[in-house]
Amino acid sequence: MADNKSLIAVTVGSQNVSAAVFAETGRGGLQLQRHQIEETPGEEISQVAVQAALTSVASKLKIKGRAVRYAITSQPVFIRFVKLPPLDVDQVDQIVEFEAQQNVPFPIDEVTWGYQLMGKDSGSEVDVVLAAIKSTELDEIDDSVAASGLKTTGVEVSAMAIYNAYRFNYSDIEGTTLLIDIGNKTTNLIYCGAKGVFVRTIKIGGSDITKAIAKEFNVSFDEAEQRKIVDGFVALGGAYADHEDPVIAGVSKVIRNTLTRLHSEIMRTTNFYRSQQGGDAPTVGLLCGASAALPFLREFFAEKLRIPIDYFNAFRNVTLGAGIDREALVKLAHVSGELVGIALREVGECPLELELVPESVVEEKELAKRKPLLWAATAALVLVVASLGFYFSQAATIATAQTEGLRSDVEELTGYDGKIQVWKDKLSDLEATKRPYTDAVYARTYWVGLFNDLSRRMDSDLMWITMIEPMAEGQPVIEDLFELSELALEAPAVGGAQDGKKMIDTLHIRGLYRENEGGPKVVYDYLDELVKSNRFALEGLDTNSILKEVEAGAGGSKYAWKWEMILPLPEGLQISFTK
Repeated sequence: MADNKSLIAVTVGSQNVSAAVFAETGRGGLQLQRHQIEETPGEEISQVAVQAALTSVASKLKIKGRAVRYAITSQPVFIRFVKLPPLDVDQVDQIVEFEAQQNVPFPIDEVTWGYQLMGKDSGSEVDVVLAAIKSTELDEIDDSVAASGLKTTGVEVSAMAIYNAYRFNYSDIEGTTLLIDIGNKTTNLIYCGAKGVFVRTIKIGGSDITKAIAKEFNVSFDEAEQRKIVDGFVALGGAYADHEDPVIAGVSKVIRNTLTRLHSEIMRTTNFYRSQQGGDAPTVGLLCGASAALPFLREFFAEKLRIPIDYFNAFRNVTLGAGIDREALVKLAHVSGELVGIALREVGECPLELELVPESVVEEKELAKRKPLLWAATAALVLVVASLGFYFSQAATIATAQTEGLRSDVEELTGYDGKIQVWKDKLSDLEATKRPYTDAVYARTYWVGLFNDLSRRMDSDLMWITMIEPMAEGQPVIEDLFELSELALEAPAVGGAQDGKKMIDTLHIRGLYRENEGGPKVVYDYLDELVKSNRFALEGLDTNSILKEVEAGAGGSKYAWKWEMILPLPEGLQISFTK
């Protein structure tokens, strides 16, 4: 196939930039023709480094000036699966946009977002997947892509591209598969079942392992990264003996401890997937991502999850071109799922076709729509000029008469324009007057709903709340309850405090629970209910950062045991105050 018919895919990750050139082989098949990857090492990756890596990849693959579709890491992307009542075709966009406003933790006019209807569940509800990213972050990435000499045609989310690659390569697997995509800063948990897909992004990745090593051995991030790459492996634990080198043994134990945290999040997510999404427990797991190459990682997850674990092969059903180094490609198969998933979008329909559209693509599409009109206008203009040249004297007379007529029309319309502007100004004043009242009503209903929700989700008498304390920047707002009358609370301020005022950004809740069969589990169950409510900004937070204290109840003469939570408020509903 000629190169101008090739399919170009690019991934922009937080640890590397990669690109591949594919060709369609017929019947939806793919052939890999060229492949290139550039590392972007370091704790914090700048846009300059990303742009340099993109430029190098584009130059080596000779794709500068070409139109490409690229995938971004799931780290800055907010992904949510929601269920909606039966939708009329004419109301889909409005209802989904309203749902997005309720779920996306940023003002809707500051994000680029998209959605896809996933079909109906066993009842009558409609499953919808939403994805959103701050427009400034997406435009920043897209500017780097453009600066490297590439033209954007679409932007994919890495987790969704990997899911499409899985469906292409592993159609023979029955049951539910768990894809564990371990990246540099996050891990994507992708549940692939007969009923569809579910994705959750965990903020634990390869850099967390590196930071743990750096802290344990008191070394720099770069030195810890080098130790992880050269000597790092996952300690097997149990009856297995430690490595004879105490430093290497220590590194392996640090890695295992970090991965144990990740395992806990996997178990929580699996329980949520089964109870709230109607999914089945995974029967097999596949490892992918840049940080999945750690030795004994497969054995660790096989031991913990008690299911068969293997490495994801993105090229399982992809044919390889004549110039491909097959031995080198084997080491990259588990990190190339996004590339294959992007190429499949260009070949035909995919299970997940949700994409995020940056401003540059929107402008390009608008220009493409206007091009036929511009050409028609140009042709009409040429015809008019030719006619004027041939009938110059007659046209001049007609034009003069028409100009005089238009002048009188303009004068008349100008008077109307002034009146319209007056009414527009009055309408703006009314809107400005109305806004504080509508904001106050909304805030009031929000806080009533929040406290009702705190009570409603505590569905038994096994536990109760003894104190709710507002906090600002980690410090109590009041020293005792008698100071509350001296505190001047104001309407919620979007975007943070202004003029030196502080913001009430968290609620500190203390309570007690009494003896029961599950012990402190009743507190953890209550926290899970609060996460589902979306009243607090709990998405992605570690349980230990929310639950500050849970006493272990074990009978005896004590009637109840203490528990304590820190619940962050959504940014747009924090309250400014002065004392």
